[in-house]
Amino acid sequence: MAISYEQHKGGSPLQAAKRLGAAGSRIPKLRLDMLKLSGRKIKAKEIIFFTSQLSLMLEVGTPLTSSLTAIENQTKNPAFKEVIHAMGKDIEEGLQLSDAMRRHPQVFNHVFISMIKAGETGGFLQGILDRLAEMQEKRQALIAQLRSTLTYPAILCLVGLLVVIFVLVGVLPKFTTFFAGKESILPITTRFLMAMSKSLRGYWWLYLISFVGLIVALKLWKESEPGQALIDRFCVSAPMVARLYNKIYTCQLLRTLGHLMSSQVPLLEALEVTQATIRNRYFSRFITQIINHVEKGGRFAQPFTTYPYILDSVKQMVATGEEVGNLPTVMLRLAGFYDTEVDRELKNIASLIEPIALMLLGGVVGVIVASVILPLFKLAHAVH
Repeated sequence: MAISYEQHKGGSPLQAAKRLGAAGSRIPKLRLDMLKLSGRKIKAKEIIFFTSQLSLMLEVGTPLTSSLTAIENQTKNPAFKEVIHAMGKDIEEGLQLSDAMRRHPQVFNHVFISMIKAGETGGFLQGILDRLAEMQEKRQALIAQLRSTLTYPAILCLVGLLVVIFVLVGVLPKFTTFFAGKESILPITTRFLMAMSKSLRGYWWLYLISFVGLIVALKLWKESEPGQALIDRFCVSAPMVARLYNKIYTCQLLRTLGHLMSSQVPLLEALEVTQATIRNRYFSRFITQIINHVEKGGRFAQPFTTYPYILDSVKQMVATGEEVGNLPTVMLRLAGFYDTEVDRELKNIASLIEPIALMLLGGVVGVIVASVILPLFKLAHAVH
């Protein structure tokens, strides 16, 4: 029979983490810095492969240490190979898998470790590994869909910028001799492009420094507290994008919490672990409201009814799931449903962005061409 975390080693995973941190002086520090020393990043697909392979080997009855050794031999990334080797040594020395993973926070996050701990406690580690692999695959699929949606417009914008720079620097100067002294009859767009061309050719270094400075400033602003607050607010309340982002955050919350609860992690503990994975401050505060409400003896579904960024269907289904005592299953079903919804909306956005980006690019090129060709016709007509 599965037992709860409080019954296991006299405390919860969070308490276990604190005990492990207190014992940090007895843990070799070298292993915590392996990834920095190795100079190679461990990719998400490598962690998915590790999780799936470990689940498969445990399913066929391979001992844990032998499984880790076999996966280590299949791993090509030196950084990840070192991590797996260190975990195998730790397990041989008597540590559990979750404790060995906790020594590598750069690779395994709170959700991963908490679910592994639950699997060890309840005796269903292989099933937990399958759930973790599914969670990671869903997350990577969402990231891939977001990238594919934004890649094409980004390429079009870059191509448009390069075309404009090429025309201003390489083409337009050849016509300035025809336009010299006749500025009064030139269209305003032509005069503006001539000024831009002269400025770019004379002060290109200043434009380059300004561009790099703008990128750095935007990065610093994004990482600052006011920048993060504005971005978080934009994601949950801006027209057109808020509905999509609210579905993404809701889906992440429901999936993580559903998997943790179905893995027999206590509700309050599952909420705390889930909160650490949510980056948006508004959804993080929402989880804090749920924790405070549940700690006072309230029902889990009650805070959902008053939260403005949760869809009505989610509120109703969560309340129903709590009433029938099958909340984890309901949350995972909802997460799967909204996965499909997010994928559909991203495809719709991509289908709208592509023609708009093409129209904007065509418009910019059209204005530039018209600003060069039309004055030539005007001058030819005047000469005639």
